[in-house]
Amino acid sequence: MNPEIFLEQQDITPLTMALNHFALKVPLASDRQNVLESAGIDSAFLSNLKWDTQSIHFANELVAKFKQYQISSNSLESHPMVKLLKYLSDLAIIYNFKDEDSKLFTRLVERGQENFKALAACNTVGRIESPIGNPIGTGVLITKNFLLTCNHIFTKSQVQKAWVRFNYKDGNYESEKNILQLDFISNNSRLDYALLKINAQTQQKAIFIDKTSILDSGQDVCIIHHPQGKSVIISEFGQITQVGEDYIDHNLKTDDGSSGAPIFNRQWELIAIHQGNPGIRRSVTPDSTGGIPIRAFWNQISQHLL
Repeated sequence: MNPEIFLEQQDITPLTMALNHFALKVPLASDRQNVLESAGIDSAFLSNLKWDTQSIHFANELVAKFKQYQISSNSLESHPMVKLLKYLSDLAIIYNFKDEDSKLFTRLVERGQENFKALAACNTVGRIESPIGNPIGTGVLITKNFLLTCNHIFTKSQVQKAWVRFNYKDGNYESEKNILQLDFISNNSRLDYALLKINAQTQQKAIFIDKTSILDSGQDVCIIHHPQGKSVIISEFGQITQVGEDYIDHNLKTDDGSSGAPIFNRQWELIAIHQGNPGIRRSVTPDSTGGIPIRAFWNQISQHLL
């Protein structure tokens, strides 16, 4: 999935028609501006809008700006379209919107709110690198300065030091402030986890951890990872295929570089980390790979998080 997409191509025309209806109901430029300001839309977004154009031109411009809008990493829970449509939904009777318009607004708002959760989760995920900048795995921020990943990425690469890079995109290192040195705190080869401390202040917010939930076969899950060390990817939802006391199997598509990546439930709560092939320790269900539930090692790591 791509949570940066808030407006799909097939929704552009119906949304334009619905906002044209709104603009016809509110013909005065000052009134249009008051509505959008009352919806809580940022002044920077509003500054270049042409308020006094014909209704269809106003609607077209507004939708085009919604489509082009790039959400900021500093404000992952704010999008002007979501704000306006939520505001208009609450006033649907006043503006006499059609039922299909109200349903469209509700669907786009719900999609936007789901995107916010996915983006917040994605912001906690980093690419783990060796001293020479080679990617060796994926990690997730579980408190303000503690990162969780798999132990085997370090034994396999034999690195003694490591860094995490947040907000990595292929070939584009946004800022050196996003690469942070890691200190090894705790690890376990059998449970295959490693807890590391970030040796600096981070701007990222930690993910919410569900450490006690009951995991079941067939439960929907998704993974956020750096396959082959490339740009972070949020998978489509797959399922847990098998559950054990200290493992799960899942059918999510992964690759080298995915080890240590967080696995989330439908509520975007962290429930496990991706392990990959567990080797000779046990067999996995067909077309599946392994993961380690947070509950399996929470008692071991929680003492370090105090």
